[in-house]
Amino acid sequence: MKNETILKCCFALGALFAASGVIFQALASHLPSSFLTNQDGRTLLHTAANMALWHGIALCSLSICTGFLHPVRKTISCCLMVLGTIFFSVSIILLSFKVISHATLAPFGGSMLILAWLIMASAVFGPKMRF
Repeated sequence: MKNETILKCCFALGALFAASGVIFQALASHLPSSFLTNQDGRTLLHTAANMALWHGIALCSLSICTGFLHPVRKTISCCLMVLGTIFFSVSIILLSFKVISHATLAPFGGSMLILAWLIMASAVFGPKMRF
């Protein structure tokens, strides 16, 4: 698959993440507490929604950013953001709704997000750098 196609998919997924972030923020604010795990359920849901919303916005922005970022590093970073956001947010959402008892994928997803941002920071250096 070409870089351009991968980045278009990342953009679309980013938009879906942002939309789902808004949806889960609304649910966290308006759902009765009985649907969520104790008092932490609402906080967990807000955390997952924030992560999805902010990384969705970042994916939309970064996937179309051209000209001065190394294309391979940018693509790898965007793909890691997609996976990291899914692993983190879905795991926390399932935990907040009592579907699972431990969010075992959340730390892995968070680590992937950190790595994605570090790779993106390095993407400014390389053959595509133009200021």
